[in-house]
Amino acid sequence: MADKNTGASKGLFASIEQTGRQLKEEGFKENSQEVKNSNSEELTVKRSYTLKPSTIRKLQELKVFIYPDPNITYNEIVDEAICRLYESKKGDS
Repeated sequence: MADKNTGASKGLFASIEQTGRQLKEEGFKENSQEVKNSNSEELTVKRSYTLKPSTIRKLQELKVFIYPDPNITYNEIVDEAICRLYESKKGDS
């Protein structure tokens, strides 16, 4: 059943929460400050953006269900997505 305010499926959020609990039980440290991109620039610039709820759901789905590394951060996913889009658009012109 979809939430009237966000249009979100309660089942999706429930499964994301369940996966989060399982990761915590397996020793996953939430809000880890570890920066895994040792071969690239440090994450030093902070920005704030407003996103659509559907975009946030896609980001959560990428983190929980698609990336094989349970310790990947949202910052890493967004950084990779922007780099790929930039290269794609740069190559188109």
